[in-house]
Amino acid sequence: MAAAIRLGATAIEYPKPAADCLAAEVPSAASRGIRIGIIARSADAEAWRVAHARFPPDRHGQLAHELAMKVSDSAWHRQLSALGETPAGANNPYWLVPFKNYKTFCPYLVGSYSRVAHAIAAYVQAGYRTFVLDVPAGAEELRHIGAAFGAAGDSLAA
Repeated sequence: MAAAIRLGATAIEYPKPAADCLAAEVPSAASRGIRIGIIARSADAEAWRVAHARFPPDRHGQLAHELAMKVSDSAWHRQLSALGETPAGANNPYWLVPFKNYKTFCPYLVGSYSRVAHAIAAYVQAGYRTFVLDVPAGAEELRHIGAAFGAAGDSLAA
């Protein structure tokens, strides 16, 4: 963060849940962004079905994550690993299972377009302007992500 501030660069973070970011003190970086994955659909249940199919529990991945935690000096890796896992579902779009199963290195937002849009809008309200997405599964997934961002834009404009 200090380097980004000094260089006037965009500081990319691995975010906590959106509500936690709204309550946090904002650093004076010129530009802030987050790295997240998104799985959104018209209904929460469908988004969670897709998410669980794409990222099923993986004991080998969990062991690799634990090993990485023992040898890594990465502050962001420790920060995400330390977050308690709130039960996934319609009320909580913030999901760490892919991260904790060593399938990706960022949190995911999962849920209906409106639920994910609400989280995206909260991140924008917290000062984030750049969103670096985890690799979408394909063009269709990118369209769903676009729908969630569109809904977030509509929400922020209202």
